[in-house]
Amino acid sequence: MRKHGQGIAMLDMLIAIGLGLVILLPLARVVRAAVITHFRQEQIFIIEQDAYFLLDHMARAIQQAGHNDPLDLADDSAIALRGLDNAIISGTAEDSSVTTGSGFHGSDVLAIHFSASSLDSKMILHNCAGLAVAPTSLDGIDRGWSIFYLVRGTNGNGDFRCKYRGTDQWDSQSLASGVLTLQFLYGLDTDNDGLPNQFLNAATINQKESATGQSEGSVWRHIVAVHIALVMQASADLVDQSPPDTLDLFGSFYSDAYALTDRGTHFSLSDFPSIQRKRLSRVFDRLVFLRNHALLNQQTGPQQSERNQ
Repeated sequence: MRKHGQGIAMLDMLIAIGLGLVILLPLARVVRAAVITHFRQEQIFIIEQDAYFLLDHMARAIQQAGHNDPLDLADDSAIALRGLDNAIISGTAEDSSVTTGSGFHGSDVLAIHFSASSLDSKMILHNCAGLAVAPTSLDGIDRGWSIFYLVRGTNGNGDFRCKYRGTDQWDSQSLASGVLTLQFLYGLDTDNDGLPNQFLNAATINQKESATGQSEGSVWRHIVAVHIALVMQASADLVDQSPPDTLDLFGSFYSDAYALTDRGTHFSLSDFPSIQRKRLSRVFDRLVFLRNHALLNQQTGPQQSERNQ
């Protein structure tokens, strides 16, 4: 009789366990899905925050291009904005030390020149490192530079850096990591109305100067806008993440026409190492109009308007 009672108790326990599993297994799947969703949203938030910070930072720097100290006439001849395609530069060398054809995933370089005003002490300009820039006329040292570029980071993604002229020498500073590629197109004003008629990469603009025999930088002085595009990638894998087939930084239309000659504007994550294929990747872009457009073009032709973003 006692053994019979123990058998019934064991059967009841097994039934209870089975019913518990029926309830808990779906609940476990719900919890797992919630954890994955939360992690995905966290990764999205991180890369969006970094991307918008970089875009805002570059936009402010671009809008300083060509800002001129009226007491320093030497600045009139400086090329206020210029880019390089698929290139990398030295972060500390006195000269540009450019290496073309070796940009991180075809990343571009953008150099911005400006000068602070010695007439208005409240007009304080900052370089890409956030340091205040003194007027060149005070000590003769031109510190009005902000240069953006990518280098390979320790995690296999790009390290977004800015190069600037410090107190004694050139220096560079890391602003963010997790950038796969950085690309620029430049809005060229061909009819002097202050609006871009076509968007070209840096190589095409330089070819235009060479083909027409114009002086160095003459075409760059007609740039009125910059289209920035970059790809951010999360630092951790997503369990259920599959890579997109392709990434088009300036849209499929541009990629279809120029992907072969403008490296880094179109690529597939399936070409990346397997360790990076399950990481969330997104394209971010922004169009920025130059504020000092009239100043940039004062030596090559009259302008009818000045654009602000």
